[in-house]
Amino acid sequence: MKYAIITVTKNGANLACKLQNTLKTCDIYVKKDRYDISLTGHIYEYDKMSEVIKNIFAEYEAIIFFTSTGIAVRMIAPFIVHKVKDPAVIVLDEKANFAISLLSGHLGGANELTLKIADILNAIPVITTATDTNKIIAPDVVARKYNLVPYPLEHIKIINSALIQHQKVIYYVDKDLKQSEQMIINLARDFKIEAKLIDVEELDRQNDFCVFITDKRQVRENILFLTQKQLIIGVGCRKDVELNLVKQAINEAKKMADCEDLKIKALVSTIVKQNEKALHQWAEKYKVRNYIFYDNTIMQNVIDKYKLPESNFVKKQIGIGNVCQAAILAYNERAKIILPKTKFEKVTVSLAWE
Repeated sequence: MKYAIITVTKNGANLACKLQNTLKTCDIYVKKDRYDISLTGHIYEYDKMSEVIKNIFAEYEAIIFFTSTGIAVRMIAPFIVHKVKDPAVIVLDEKANFAISLLSGHLGGANELTLKIADILNAIPVITTATDTNKIIAPDVVARKYNLVPYPLEHIKIINSALIQHQKVIYYVDKDLKQSEQMIINLARDFKIEAKLIDVEELDRQNDFCVFITDKRQVRENILFLTQKQLIIGVGCRKDVELNLVKQAINEAKKMADCEDLKIKALVSTIVKQNEKALHQWAEKYKVRNYIFYDNTIMQNVIDKYKLPESNFVKKQIGIGNVCQAAILAYNERAKIILPKTKFEKVTVSLAWE
């Protein structure tokens, strides 16, 4: 995970540096003139915290505040979208007495990260999700463990509510799923969950609340599907870019995001790039059926809605200042960005999973 740590005081900055030494992939943002930033790497000064959060909220998998809870809530409130795509947010007081899991406890990993931070800084972890306080394994925790996506998302609440009320919830694994028997073993080993192998057709005979692990996506009453993540690739490029550069950029981006094995759902960009042969050739070569080019009006609406950062240079060239991430969110507003816009030779790429 890539973390951002927001601090206001000198002591908060000292604690942030201690976290950075353990968590490694951390950028620290500290109030101007409160800390000697020459003492460590990946540390940046800011004037207005609100501007920092606006620019980084979608860029990190977790944001850690050394502030009051009230400040953190006010800072993130304008940018919260959905539990499936929001970053984990953790808040610690300036003395690290308490570590509070504030946002995206399960799917975003905030609860797990809170426990880790509390252990590093000898703080008291504060976790308030109902399943955790009742020592119940939530299905979205299972999904995160095995890199799966809950579907439909609205059914997470149905299953968690049933679990909290001590109603029966059965786990099934699709017989057709690759390594289905290994999944049965993993569930028993990692969560002490006794799952059963069934065909998807057998779900019609189930009256209980169910969690079904499969590669299929359906909407069934009282059933939550946990399915493999699918990749959405947002691309921008120079005019007449070569196919090998597109291929090279996407392959490198997938390596950076550690998602080389994910099935590709769509390749998306701006309508300005709809005649770029290399993009069509790449989609056809890798059998990606969905390659979509969005009108700039749609893209700009997405940019404005989600307050995406814009490049003045790109905006001058093609009319909008954000291509990769805007195209992804135009395709699916609930997509989770796993790699922000990254520049390669003549190509920019952003990745998200659906």
